[in-house]
Amino acid sequence: MGTTLYLILVIILLLAGVSVSKTVYYRKKVTCMTGMMIAMTLGMSVGLVMGLILGILFSGNLFLSTVLGMLAGMIVGFLAGLPISIMAVLDGLLSGLMGGMMGAMLGEMITPEYRDAIVKIMFIVFLATMLLLLYMIQKEVKKSDTPLFRNPFITVALFGLIFVVFNQLGPIFPQTISGQQEHLEHNARNKNLLIKADEFTFSPNKTNIKVGEKVTLLLDNNCEIEHDLEIKDLAIEGSEENNTHDHGQGSDEIHVHAAPGEEKSVSFIPVESGTYRFVCTLPGHKESGMFGTIKVS
Repeated sequence: MGTTLYLILVIILLLAGVSVSKTVYYRKKVTCMTGMMIAMTLGMSVGLVMGLILGILFSGNLFLSTVLGMLAGMIVGFLAGLPISIMAVLDGLLSGLMGGMMGAMLGEMITPEYRDAIVKIMFIVFLATMLLLLYMIQKEVKKSDTPLFRNPFITVALFGLIFVVFNQLGPIFPQTISGQQEHLEHNARNKNLLIKADEFTFSPNKTNIKVGEKVTLLLDNNCEIEHDLEIKDLAIEGSEENNTHDHGQGSDEIHVHAAPGEEKSVSFIPVESGTYRFVCTLPGHKESGMFGTIKVS
């Protein structure tokens, strides 16, 4: 896990802990209805965001991510409702169960290229929810506003600052490993670059090659359906293709197509450094996870 993800988890636990602590401290002043709302909000919010993160981390094992996500939400909902009443406990448990289940399913379904974005969105929503929850507790027990809520511009500015700082921390899942997406580094000195098409993934989907080195790219299609591989915007010379499938590309474009059970190859020499994306161009395949990057150094 990356540093940004650790920070997110710490903040989630910290805010959930503060909210539960306030509920325990002011339990004699909090009404049963307010306590039920607190438990429900905490259980659902924590279950949803934790289920989402776990669904991504344990992609390919929906059972495990669902159980862990539900458990996280139910524990927080239970602790929040326990000082108030049995009704609040039930609200917290059921909301945590539902939130964890939905979050895990969302994490499992989201494509790798949108994982960071959805976690950032859900985390900001979680922060806003916790802020409103703390405001509700404050109003319930002290019947007064805090300085933060007296001026809405302060709240908006604070969230803007959090969002900007959060975006500067780097990717959330820099090395995500799952059943659908493997991040393997290929040996740059090997001139034979083998990429396997398995179901709707490329393996490896991250690789390195060198400028000026002749590379033979082999696409090994292990599936029961056809796949292709196209490298976007890579400047090359000396392209030699073992491929009878014509997509209308020019001679300087990298494109290789393989029928089910076939292995096809193309040779080329990269002439410019950079990071380039490769995809399967067949309809719907890229959206299902068939993409990756090649770094030319």
